[in-house]
Amino acid sequence: MSAEAVALALAGGPVAWEGTDLGLFPRLPAEEEGLAVELSEDDIPVLVDALDSAETFVTAHVLLTRLAGGPGETFPDWNGLTVEIAADGSTWVDPAQRPAIAERWRRWRSDQEPD
Repeated sequence: MSAEAVALALAGGPVAWEGTDLGLFPRLPAEEEGLAVELSEDDIPVLVDALDSAETFVTAHVLLTRLAGGPGETFPDWNGLTVEIAADGSTWVDPAQRPAIAERWRRWRSDQEPD
């Protein structure tokens, strides 16, 4: 996928979260979901860079998790991301998590690179 297409996938609306019996489940807006299925390993560097932005880090985390074959966990956190779901269904992700999430993915990426 082109860098422009990855940017479009990242620029969409916020990730919607559902709490299910199996844990947290992220949903991307429909257009971005369509773009997400076209992502490949070549898009990982752009997605890792998107972790540096408070506006795109959650979407980048979701897309990277999909590319990595995850999530490893869905409750109480979603692959390391804490998502608070209120009784009315509204959600909140503390942006203070961004540096730790970004560092986690950078370590993962460096571990994937051949020696």
